[in-house]
Amino acid sequence: MKDFFSKKGTIWALSLCLMGGLAFAGYYSVNQLEQKREEQENKIIDLNQEETQGTDTAQKETEKEAVDVADQKVDYELEKESETQTEKETAEAKDAASQNADAHIQPTLDFQENDVLIWPAAGEILLDYSMNGTIYFPTLNQYKYNPALVIGQEVNAPVVASAEGIVKSIGISEETGTTVTMDIGNSYELIYGQLKELAIQEGDFVEQGEIIGYVSEPTKYYCVEGSNLYFQMKKDGEPVDPVLYLEGE
Repeated sequence: MKDFFSKKGTIWALSLCLMGGLAFAGYYSVNQLEQKREEQENKIIDLNQEETQGTDTAQKETEKEAVDVADQKVDYELEKESETQTEKETAEAKDAASQNADAHIQPTLDFQENDVLIWPAAGEILLDYSMNGTIYFPTLNQYKYNPALVIGQEVNAPVVASAEGIVKSIGISEETGTTVTMDIGNSYELIYGQLKELAIQEGDFVEQGEIIGYVSEPTKYYCVEGSNLYFQMKKDGEPVDPVLYLEGE
């Protein structure tokens, strides 16, 4: 019996040791599994953090690029605005310089009542100025008022400016053909008709005696009278007798 109990104790001891060993092994295994689980969770957290950081970085870079593009656009618009302003100022300066140059080139027109006109063309007066009574027009075969001088002259003969002035208008009339109106100052105007091959244009300043064109073939209103220069003078828009101002009269 002693041997038996001795053996039985040994068996119990062995059993306890075995159970202890199994318990320790189990605990160790569970501990290992727990550590692995924590490591995997930590890795997942790290990956999520890296992904979040990467997203934040990409978003920041995108936002920075957007800001840079906006800044570049603002700079470009400011630069264009500055260029436009500079161009505008340059154009205004050129206009001012041009106006000053014109003012310098073109003296003030100041025709006075006692000033003298030179003859625009040398020739016989075919039809005299007549606003107080009618005169006979051969081509029209009728009597009518005449607000101008009709001066006989050959085709291609030069026509000169009777006074200095600025070309106010150039037009074509059925009666007087190509017709030039010049402002000579103080509401005086000179009108030259039956012209061709003009040497001037609208806006030009013309010196007294300067050629403005040449005598043309007569219109149908003056075919019987023959080629001529139609010469009229106005004051405040009303016709006046040019003979009163022409030299030698």
